[in-house]
Amino acid sequence: MTPDEKPSARRLGKAGAFVVGIIIAIFIVIFVGRNLWHGDELEQDQAVGNNVATEHTGPSYNQQP
Repeated sequence: MTPDEKPSARRLGKAGAFVVGIIIAIFIVIFVGRNLWHGDELEQDQAVGNNVATEHTGPSYNQQP
């Protein structure tokens, strides 16, 4: 690019805002999708009687019988 072909500051600002907007949109889609998936999983667990809604730690698979 020669110095005459550089984009204007306004155009660079718009491009930066567009990139930030895309990143925020991706974050929102992932966050909402994960919450919907977690709600479905919790609902299925409760339907079969495996209610672990109040459990704060995961299952321990290292227990000795």
